[in-house]
Amino acid sequence: MYLPKIREIKEALTSFFSPPYTTQFPARPYTAPPEYRGKPKYFKEYCIGCGTCAQVCPATAITITDDKQKKIRTLTVDYCSCINCGQCEEKCITQKGIKLSNQYSLFVTTTKSPEVFESVEKESVYCEICGGFIACRDHLIWVKDRLGAKAFSHPNFLLELQKEFSGIEESTIKSRIRREDYLKQVCPKCRHLVVVADEF
Repeated sequence: MYLPKIREIKEALTSFFSPPYTTQFPARPYTAPPEYRGKPKYFKEYCIGCGTCAQVCPATAITITDDKQKKIRTLTVDYCSCINCGQCEEKCITQKGIKLSNQYSLFVTTTKSPEVFESVEKESVYCEICGGFIACRDHLIWVKDRLGAKAFSHPNFLLELQKEFSGIEESTIKSRIRREDYLKQVCPKCRHLVVVADEF
């Protein structure tokens, strides 16, 4: 009958004279270990705006917004929805565009606070025939660099290479497809229509 009480007193005395198991946060800032999965951060110099991170996010915490007027694609992480699973970092095709940091604390008074969101903006390329979205410019350049000399076989990559040396005036959207549309920034659907129209 008395043994449980003696055991509890022993545990209490042991805990009293032992150092604390918890950290002294916020008196002393806590540094998480390197392998800790904290808030995801975008790196603009490596992100190419492909949107893979948004496609694989199981919590749909990453959203993509395309502004056709400004020709800007914005990728945004909502930390209130993020579950820190690391899928965005694992599936990033550049392996450097988005990475989980070791930051874990998030103190906000409202979910609309700027600290809740992490965003990156990338320049977009639109079809010069139908006006549809093709890809981000950094994405085209990234693919072109990996194709090497084979990139010269595709007009979209050829035009991106030409823009590095001289300016190219963008054409306006026309009412009908012409043969000259071969050498334009064109989406796959319109490029197929150009080929069919030229053949028949």
